[in-house]
Amino acid sequence: MRTRISTYLVLVGLFLSSFIFSQKTYKNPIITGMNPDPSICRVNDDFYLVTSTFEYFPGLPIYHSKDLVHWKMIGHVLSRASNCPVGGAYSSGGNFAPALRYHNGTFYVSCTNYGGLGSQGVFYVTAKDPAGPWSEPNWIGNWNVDPSMMFANDSMYWISPDNKGGFMTGTIDPATGKFIKPLRKVAAGLGGSSPEGPHMYKINGYYYLMSAEGGTGYEHREVIQRSKTPWGPFEASPFNPVVSNMKVPQNPIQAIGHADLLQLADSSWWLVCLGIRPKGGNYHHLGRETYLAPVTWSADGWPKGGVDGVVKEEFLCPNLPEHIWEKDPVRDNFDTTSLRLPWNFLRVPYDKDWSLTEKPGYLRLKGSKVSLREKDSPAFVGRRQTAFNMVASTKISFIPTAANEEAGLVVRGDDVNHFDLLITMVKGKRVVMFRKYLKDKIVSVNYKKISDGDIVLRVTATDLQYKFWVQEGKKSTSLVGTADTKDISTEVISGFIGAYIGMYASGNGTANTNPADFDWFDYDEGLN
Repeated sequence: MRTRISTYLVLVGLFLSSFIFSQKTYKNPIITGMNPDPSICRVNDDFYLVTSTFEYFPGLPIYHSKDLVHWKMIGHVLSRASNCPVGGAYSSGGNFAPALRYHNGTFYVSCTNYGGLGSQGVFYVTAKDPAGPWSEPNWIGNWNVDPSMMFANDSMYWISPDNKGGFMTGTIDPATGKFIKPLRKVAAGLGGSSPEGPHMYKINGYYYLMSAEGGTGYEHREVIQRSKTPWGPFEASPFNPVVSNMKVPQNPIQAIGHADLLQLADSSWWLVCLGIRPKGGNYHHLGRETYLAPVTWSADGWPKGGVDGVVKEEFLCPNLPEHIWEKDPVRDNFDTTSLRLPWNFLRVPYDKDWSLTEKPGYLRLKGSKVSLREKDSPAFVGRRQTAFNMVASTKISFIPTAANEEAGLVVRGDDVNHFDLLITMVKGKRVVMFRKYLKDKIVSVNYKKISDGDIVLRVTATDLQYKFWVQEGKKSTSLVGTADTKDISTEVISGFIGAYIGMYASGNGTANTNPADFDWFDYDEGLN
């Protein structure tokens, strides 16, 4: 009998140890590159997430996951000029701080549209399918930024900062966007600067109001308070902050905050939040990215994320079947009639400036008079830089006829901070020019004479440096210039966005004589 029990205990131990060691871990961030202000919802076994896009068009990408770790972009919430009015938006203006919710078969996204020619404040849009199409905006008619929604008690609650350090709540008729109960202040911030990004949840008889504070920099944090009613009074958690990495400066992840809570079918809780990965000191250039952390609850019902509030690079995976999506191909051959989802324009594009059909198999950019330094939409098609180590290259056919005409590759920080690798004319000769445009000034220029014919332009990157290359035909690749990544970091140029890499053409005041035809574009991570 004793032997049988011992054998049983050994088998149980082996099972438990194999289960523990078979549990996989995941690495943060879960969505890389410029993907700040994440908001998430669950619909049965599917998860959907939205992030901010600011002046980029189309706006607000929607991501889909089955396991909370692996994500695939499936569409954009704001895909038309009519529901994405970012024309004229200043850099880091436009659409920011969305909130995503699902109720009775309908998806809702609330958002702030700010700083553009057609901006009207805060709004929400709806869709039956998260991949779209989404509705035209229901404008709420105020400038109380970072609104969110909660569906509870047969009502749609609208939650937003009051721009004075507090938070307001009202109820809305979702069909009309009209307030049933007007907004009123229900809570104050909890002492940190810039109280923002509120979300409200009804959990176990309490209404939890979670919000970000401390600004979007290195003192960013997430705090929570609760009440027995959505109208207050609210009491603060004694375990605040819910998450923050501000007291662990050695952690490679910083500026954690702007979080959203989620419960899984197994009753476990998780949160998504934004964070940054500084390099070379306190400099981050990829933008604010999306992170995932487990959540535990105290005996008296207060949540804490990560490990004692700290979001780490690695955690055990959620208790969900792993679901890895097929990777996007390295090369885009531009052999479709519409651009693939990773591509964005700057502000609302002019249809005449680009085409995938005029020369099939090519992206044609017809450089207009608009340049990269204007609050307008130049002939630019770009994508997020989503890894420190990467190679981006393109094959371009372009014949400039004057010194003002240019086309090529751009690494963009914002309107007045970018690195340009361009084909242009210098003293009547066709050249490849590398130009640093920083703080609204040309700070350095290198160029190399090139022959007629197609040219391959290439950018390689590490966490600290970009290198810019050119290749003519079968000749070896030549280095044209280098740049420090910190020169387009948020700490240097400010703002809320991250590095974009794109194709570009402009006549800098007059339209180009000839179009620029891009045969293909490669984006490969982990190489340089």
